[in-house]
Amino acid sequence: MPEVVFKTINVGSVSAGATSEGTWTPETDYVIKKIVAVEKNDASLSNVTVTFWIDEIPFTKELIPLGILQETPSLVIDINKELGKGSVFKYSITNNYSASREIFLVLVLEKG
Repeated sequence: MPEVVFKTINVGSVSAGATSEGTWTPETDYVIKKIVAVEKNDASLSNVTVTFWIDEIPFTKELIPLGILQETPSLVIDINKELGKGSVFKYSITNNYSASREIFLVLVLEKG
């Protein structure tokens, strides 16, 4: 049975109208099973947009509302993207609200 690992990325506070970008490089091979978005104060992420990349190749065709990943983990869509050792997972999050949002991204990973 594959081993499931969780990686939490603390995006931090994204101010109103601002964009936050960041990366993570894994130490071993993984498959990203899901990405779950959590707003630390339980606020909506429906008007926050995101793009994800692996090694500079986007796997979101365009901006998507981060709110679609803000569900109970079992309800979040499966991603199933390979993320090899040394690859770079990148995100760009834009807050379109008039108040800041505090965001965690939780990657549900399967060890390869």
